[in-house]
Amino acid sequence: MATVEAHQDRSTGVDVLLGRRLRYQKHKPGRHLSVDRMPQGTFRIESVNRFGERIVLNDGIVVMESAPTVIERGGRIALLLATGEELYFFVE
Repeated sequence: MATVEAHQDRSTGVDVLLGRRLRYQKHKPGRHLSVDRMPQGTFRIESVNRFGERIVLNDGIVVMESAPTVIERGGRIALLLATGEELYFFVE
């Protein structure tokens, strides 16, 4: 999503997701991002845990091997990993 990547000056940390209600939009896969347990529909981010470099959202619905750049713009949140993997949500 070039429009999101072009606005990286508005980036923040992954902790901004806590308490937010999100709906999965899409992702650009790779071996450093696991979305196998992604719920259907809207869900709330209840926990963000760090284990070394690994980031785990909601006890495993999303697992990232490194901290992403988090960008929020126009009702969407993008998680951009240094590996080139991307994960996009709609904010509810």
